[in-house]
Amino acid sequence: MKWTVNLTRKAYKKLIKLPQTIQDLADLAISDLEEQGINPQGWDTLKTGVGEYRLRLNYRYRMRYRTLEDQSLEIEIFYAGHRRDAYK
Repeated sequence: MKWTVNLTRKAYKKLIKLPQTIQDLADLAISDLEEQGINPQGWDTLKTGVGEYRLRLNYRYRMRYRTLEDQSLEIEIFYAGHRRDAYK
């Protein structure tokens, strides 16, 4: 099955300000999330809360996302940026 991945407005604004190499990694991660779901192979993912996950883009940058409970196959990315700000 195919998952639907949405970015919040805040996550999109942060993502377009990141370096191009990180944006390319984020595009690959989003496509893998669409194909494989909440735990894509080849990515370092960690469950951080109820329905919330963290995906490691590289050693400095993270992407945080959650599954939406009302729709079973939908993922919402709510943070993309440096790791120092990822958990605040």
